[in-house]
Amino acid sequence: FGGLAIFIAASFACTIAQSVEMLIGLRFFQAVGASAGPVLARAIARDLHGGDKAARMLSAMGSVMGLVPAIAPIIGGYLEIWWGWHASFLFVGLIGIVAIAALVLKIAESLHSPDPEALQPLHLAKNFHSLLRDRIYLGYMACGCFSFAGLFAFISGSSFVLQGVFGVAAENFGLYFALVCLGYVAGTQIATRLTMRVGLARMVWFGALLAAASGIVMVGLALGGVDRPMAVVGPHIFFMASVGMVLPQSIAGALTPFPHMAGAASSLFGFVQMSCAALVGALVGRSFDGTQLPLTLIICGCGLLTLVIAVPATQKGRRASPAEPDQATVPSIAGD
Repeated sequence: FGGLAIFIAASFACTIAQSVEMLIGLRFFQAVGASAGPVLARAIARDLHGGDKAARMLSAMGSVMGLVPAIAPIIGGYLEIWWGWHASFLFVGLIGIVAIAALVLKIAESLHSPDPEALQPLHLAKNFHSLLRDRIYLGYMACGCFSFAGLFAFISGSSFVLQGVFGVAAENFGLYFALVCLGYVAGTQIATRLTMRVGLARMVWFGALLAAASGIVMVGLALGGVDRPMAVVGPHIFFMASVGMVLPQSIAGALTPFPHMAGAASSLFGFVQMSCAALVGALVGRSFDGTQLPLTLIICGCGLLTLVIAVPATQKGRRASPAEPDQATVPSIAGD
């Protein structure tokens, strides 16, 4: 509730921003409020289910989340044409009000035994320390973070490559971006249907293998001098499908062993995930040389790192149990 309230207030405040600096500051608080949603959604999924069931739930959530980046630029473009840039912030503020109404009316508390000391700084520090010492948690978190970093690399550099290198018109850029987002949705749909059958550890491995393969193809096309938009977008559609397979399963695998601190595990995962993505985004910007090669190398590197980390999940791990949270077990991604 608090996160949504901050998001709504910041969104409406953005509509009256008098300078770019003020807008950036308000956008910071908007992001702070918005970050509560994904963190708590993951924790709620862990409260309700463990192992493969949690992975399936997170994959279904990912399908919806994957559609948003595909349609948001289109909606925002029309809002800007019709009513100006202020309308986009008014629109998302109204969406926040709808979300907070749904939260109050429809969503019950998922944690049956709340910890009154959960938000105490010392208690949080102890929880984070325990998480960072756990090899299973670190392994799954690393898989998810490198997979997401490859996604974020494309977000950071695609406009420079597609528009600056290949000359894609601004009105067509959104179409290429939508294709990539649909790849992510396809990956989450595959994971939703297959995770209960093959287990989340194998799904992580399948996705990591696809990430590495698509990254290698992307680099090969760049080195071969193929200077067309689909030389980057085509392989990245498959990379995004791999993210849809890896990320939800990695979150479920990381959170399942910690039913007593699902919120802390989810927030730490999200913090490291976004920090890693920010570093990769900065690397994309600094390495751009007027060609697509640096971007493809970074995405390929993220895919290969995901695969290297994911391999132990199938070689030494145990298949995650689809049991409820108090009975759930997870595969070891770092070995027994």
